[in-house]
Parts: sequence; structure tokens; C-alpha cells
Amino acid sequence: MYFSADSDAFTQYVRAAAHVTGWTTNDVEAAIHNKQTTTIDSALETYGNIRWNFDASPSIDEIEESLRAYAMVYGYPAITIIDNVTNVDAPEMGEGHAGLDELCAFFHDLARQTGTAVILLHHVTGIYNDGMSPIPLSGIKGQVGRVPEVILTMHRGGTEYEGYSLRVSNVKNRGGRADASGFTFAELGWIPERMRING
Repeated sequence: MYFSADSDAFTQYVRAAAHVTGWTTNDVEAAIHNKQTTTIDSALETYGNIRWNFDASPSIDEIEESLRAYAMVYGYPAITIIDNVTNVDAPEMGEGHAGLDELCAFFHDLARQTGTAVILLHHVTGIYNDGMSPIPLSGIKGQVGRVPEVILTMHRGGTEYEGYSLRVSNVKNRGGRADASGFTFAELGWIPERMRING
């Protein structure tokens, strides 16, 4: 189940289509413009039971209701993605850092109750916004590191000429090793124009 508050349906369709077809996002947009999406739609159908919610600011009640509806048809999803956590409309959780902390605690509890792996996407502080250097645990916006079991940060490596890579740092891991500095990372092949990440 994917709650895409940060990106609209068109953007996510283009990205998903590029990923499953291997086309560039420009190729996908051209196919949409020319009403030639049969190949894309067939490729996307192979991904089964992914369901989307595009509300720009979903409430806690809406998230819970969507998950219950999903569960009635398929059982609870293996993964629930909240993109991103600051878009969730939850005034009952409070404001600022304390509110984000409460929201993380809510999703932590939701994961335990439903058995779904809840992945919260979140932003970083200003100096790391360019995505060019390792992001430490302290670089997470709002310092919401207390509740999550695992926190991964990502930054870009490589260049346009040599090829890009996606560097993933495990800055918190309640059940194992982590490096809060962000300087220990796994490097994955990344082709952004085709929405591809290769291990």
C-alpha cells in the first residue's frame, strides 16, 4: 500500500512505467501523449496488488481505513509506504518535533498490530538537501530517530559521465550494526532517467 502524498498520480505512473519497461521517463511521457500505453499498462499489471492513495494530506483515520479495506480483499499488505510522513494530517499528534515523534510512534504501533512493514519517507536538514554527501543520523529533519527500528539515509555518488550510484547508509539499526555518521554505505547502481536501481 503506497500513500503518495508528495507526488501525484501522473508522476508516479511515469516513474513506475519507466521502472517496469526500462524506458526513460521521457519515452513514457511521449507514449502517454500519443495515447500508446498498452505495453506500459500490461507491464504494470504484472505487479499485482499494489494499491495507491494520492491524497495530498491523508489523515490517520484515512490511512487506517485504507489499510482495513486492503486487508478485506488481500490481507494486510507486506509493505506500507508513507511518502512522506510530514504530509500526514495529524493535528492530534501535536506540532513540531514532538508531533513527528508521536506520529512515528503511531506507525510503529500500526506495524506491530497489522504485520505490515511501515516505511516512512522523510526529509533531511538544509545542509544535506543537495544529496551529495553522506547524511548522518543527526541530519534527519526534526530529529525523529528515537522510535524507528531502522533508519536509512541516501545520497548520490558518481557523475553524469561515469554513471550515478545510490549510496545507502544504515544510520540506525536497533537489531544490528549501524554507523550514525552515514559514512558507511552500500553503493547501488542507479539509472535515474529509467527509475532503475541495481544491486
